[in-house]
Amino acid sequence: MANAKTKEFEIYVEVNADTTADNQTLDMTDYVDIADNQAFEVHECDIVLDPTVDMTGFATDGEFIFQLADSNIQAFVSHADRTSLFICRQSYPQTLQMFEQTSFPTLVPLIVSKTLWLRNESYGLNNIAFTLRIRGRIVSPSAKDYMALVLTQTGNVA
Repeated sequence: MANAKTKEFEIYVEVNADTTADNQTLDMTDYVDIADNQAFEVHECDIVLDPTVDMTGFATDGEFIFQLADSNIQAFVSHADRTSLFICRQSYPQTLQMFEQTSFPTLVPLIVSKTLWLRNESYGLNNIAFTLRIRGRIVSPSAKDYMALVLTQTGNVA
């Protein structure tokens, strides 16, 4: 079991989704010193439409896809891919209803890399502001934690 180095805290990242799929890098070195045997233990992720967005300006249906990964993915990947940490798909029809599908693993991911990547794309609407929230804490992983991480990354899939 990883030993907690901090209490739980939240990281907020502003995201502008546009019609070109691209990756936004999240530098974790401000939080985690990998050389000092630290990792970021992710407890929860979510992404929300900023309250500054004018919903009455939605002239067409909009759909947004977000994927948080621990490697630099060049395209959206299946959530079964071990690099995927979190995925969210949100739809905003002109009727101003909202549909959302999210997936976050039940096992608490340990982030031992210096960078995370948030891939995002918008279908139908351009430059819409969102906020990604990641809740977690800094931990010092044990040898068993590293073994579990290795098994997760290389484990067999039936």
